[in-house]
Amino acid sequence: MRLPQSISGATHGPAWRAYFDLAAAMVIVGSSVAAARFVSLTLPPHLVQELRFLVAACIAVPLLYRREGGLPRLPARDWGVLFLQAAAGSLLFNVLLLAGVARLDAAAAGVVTSTTPAVMALASLVLLRERPGARTLAGIACCVAGVLVLRLAPASGATGNAAHSQMAGLTASGVDGVGLLLVLGAVCCETLFLLLGRTLRTPVSPLAASTACTLFGAVQFLPLALPQAHRVAELDVTGWLLVGYYGAVITVAAYIFWFRGVARVSAGTAGAFTAVLPVSALGFSALLLGEPVGWAHLAGVACVLCGIWCVTRR
Repeated sequence: MRLPQSISGATHGPAWRAYFDLAAAMVIVGSSVAAARFVSLTLPPHLVQELRFLVAACIAVPLLYRREGGLPRLPARDWGVLFLQAAAGSLLFNVLLLAGVARLDAAAAGVVTSTTPAVMALASLVLLRERPGARTLAGIACCVAGVLVLRLAPASGATGNAAHSQMAGLTASGVDGVGLLLVLGAVCCETLFLLLGRTLRTPVSPLAASTACTLFGAVQFLPLALPQAHRVAELDVTGWLLVGYYGAVITVAAYIFWFRGVARVSAGTAGAFTAVLPVSALGFSALLLGEPVGWAHLAGVACVLCGIWCVTRR
């Protein structure tokens, strides 16, 4: 059997392919804005998450067995890393974000979540001992500036922030310190999810890693979703199609793209690509939801693209 490609820190392969994978993952996640608007009107957010991971597992598990013969044999430490990765990026990120946006207005929550590229750069320095170069730091600064512009633009509450609070369906009711800490905690959990895969000691394919995180995510959300399970009957055909899109594309495909790309670049470079998410959310919101796009949004997009150019150019 062909050995799976590692996500534990390999740097082989064309750089452009890694950049494409990272950008594709963030574009896909940004597309979740429109789906979340419709699904959150029908079902509670935790139940939607559980259905999402169950659908994803039904796709990922058979695909993994067909292509690689099943789940890899890993030591307990690596299984623990994958479990923590799912807990950070699937469970805690959404739970903390849901609690945080209930206390904050959209602009405040958006400003906090826009620091993801900078938080990833800091985490890579502290946890992985990666020291980004001057060009990478400049690119990260441009990405953070661009996302801040997107967040603070007049329509940002309905676009960029919606991508990070994709399952919220909540109306913000004020600003307080607890809310800020909750959203910052969500950003830190997202950062852990994005970086933990680089700490695996055993080579794991992107498909195997995404399948493991999908299964763990379904298990972790089950206690929160069970009290709401009776509301599944409220889903119509459109709702099931959107849940299927969440599971097949936003979960399975986006995970595979991200795991495959992050293995080939530094954490700082990967962090810069997280700025593509609100740009994608802005585009899909304009195309599918008819939300307005102003000059401030275009300026933010330009800053993000400039930042990505800084970190990817040779």
